[in-house]
Amino acid sequence: MRVICPHCQSKALITSSNRLSDMVQDLYCQCKNTADCGASFVSTLAFKHTINPPLRTTEQIAMSLINRLSKEEKEALQRQMSG
Repeated sequence: MRVICPHCQSKALITSSNRLSDMVQDLYCQCKNTADCGASFVSTLAFKHTINPPLRTTEQIAMSLINRLSKEEKEALQRQMSG
């Protein structure tokens, strides 16, 4: 992951981090442009949303939906899947 200094737009190094929750952590950073900037700053890294859920979750959702179907609906689905 690349962190950019907000002051001079140079690359920055993550020197440490502090996990605030399962989805958020603070990243303590140091600008690598020591000749002109050298700023230290904190950036926040946060999980926003899932684009594609993990396969296991997808399978669990599918099984949950299938288990809610009536016997007739399950048989119709099985026929559709067979071709």
